[in-house]
Amino acid sequence: MSSPAEKEIVLSLISHTNVGKTALARTLLREDVGEVADSAHVTVVPESYPLIESEGCTAKLWDTPGFGSNLAKLAKRLRSSGNPVGWILHQVWDRTQDKSLWCSQEAIRNVQSDADVVLYLVDASQSPATIGYVDLEIEIIEWIGKPVLVFLNQTGAPDAERDQRNEQEWRDHLARHAIVKKVSTLDAFTRCWTVEHQILARAAEVMEGGKQNTARHLTDAWIARNLSLFDESIAAITGLVSFALYDTASLPQRGLFEKVVMLVKKGENSRELENIQKGMYARLSEKTRETVNRLIVINGLTGESAAELARSSREAIAVKREVEEPVMAVLGGVGSGLLGGLCADLAAGGMSLGGGAIVGMLVGGATTYALARGYNLTRSGNNTVRWTEEHFKDQVKSIILLYLAVSHFGRGRGTWQDPVNNSARWQEVVDARVTAEEADWKSLWKKGDFPADRERIKERLAKQLGCLLEAVFSELYPQSASIFRKR
Repeated sequence: MSSPAEKEIVLSLISHTNVGKTALARTLLREDVGEVADSAHVTVVPESYPLIESEGCTAKLWDTPGFGSNLAKLAKRLRSSGNPVGWILHQVWDRTQDKSLWCSQEAIRNVQSDADVVLYLVDASQSPATIGYVDLEIEIIEWIGKPVLVFLNQTGAPDAERDQRNEQEWRDHLARHAIVKKVSTLDAFTRCWTVEHQILARAAEVMEGGKQNTARHLTDAWIARNLSLFDESIAAITGLVSFALYDTASLPQRGLFEKVVMLVKKGENSRELENIQKGMYARLSEKTRETVNRLIVINGLTGESAAELARSSREAIAVKREVEEPVMAVLGGVGSGLLGGLCADLAAGGMSLGGGAIVGMLVGGATTYALARGYNLTRSGNNTVRWTEEHFKDQVKSIILLYLAVSHFGRGRGTWQDPVNNSARWQEVVDARVTAEEADWKSLWKKGDFPADRERIKERLAKQLGCLLEAVFSELYPQSASIFRKR
């Protein structure tokens, strides 16, 4: 049985000043702790925060003052001392007159007295060979003797291949420091929730006994908590996709003479469809905004979405009309010239027959009458407009990409805003997955004509979207694919 002390894991977040410790703390804690500013020594005293708790076990995260810029002088003094750590701990520097040394001392005191594991943050935007202070800071931590996990921060836009190269470069550079156990990427600004648990998972690897068991238990608790939030996100996304699937607008009912006239007056028909389209875009845009705002809250962020769907052409609308047999029979008997014009007009308007566009299929009075009769038997009363299959799939891709943007947005960046550009890699992976599952999405789109099955189809949508995102995350972050097997 673990002792009370073994049920607590203490992680100290250490780095050079102004590298992003407090920003990362905010991201991991999902709270606006400490103070964030683009200046040195914003954090001047160590602060402790509960990271996660489960069944009597706790992980605490310490945000510490950054190491100062005059560390070379300090390291030189420490090397000349028989007891370097004892010497620095008993030194007294004035907090106002020598703030840099004072902050360095506070960081070292925290590591020495409280930490089980040191989380050392480095600026990945610079090459390790050009940052002289890193080796000095690792050397000082090495004298204390606590295991160090190095995390790369300020990596920029998500790029798995680049991150792997950076990690290897830093591993090679820090190989001579035995105290450094792992090098990973955990950006304070664009990290993804699927890799956050690595903090505790890596800590468990360098601990022993009861502490190791506690770290493993808390790792599982962290994963379970994030998977629960993932399920909430899927539910929100499903609501939007389901809305898009079933959203329709009715076309005005017209008599026989009016229908014939409308075939000739294409301009009136276009304005009618354009007005319907504007209304559908407005509804979809508002529903998208509501959904992204919900995703922002679920993922522990602040801010509001300003997402607006880009306007597409009229081809985004599929028209379902009740085609009356007398109309088609009369027009079909007039001759192929008029009938050909009718087909072109219907196709341009987006009219579909059993899910496929009418393109030159009606070639004579008898055939026309038979097709129209069959159409009425299956589509009677469905005088509506809805989103096309392609536009529906585009909407699926759009909300998935918006979710990826939200889920990668670290709270340390401040208020969430729609990104100007999503990662090109995300776009590539999402497009490939949707294409691979094209038959499933086509089948779901067809179900939009049967509102009686909405609840069952919504369940199917949720499962399809969940599997899609699991596949996307597993491809973007292969090392985190195992967390979905815990569901």
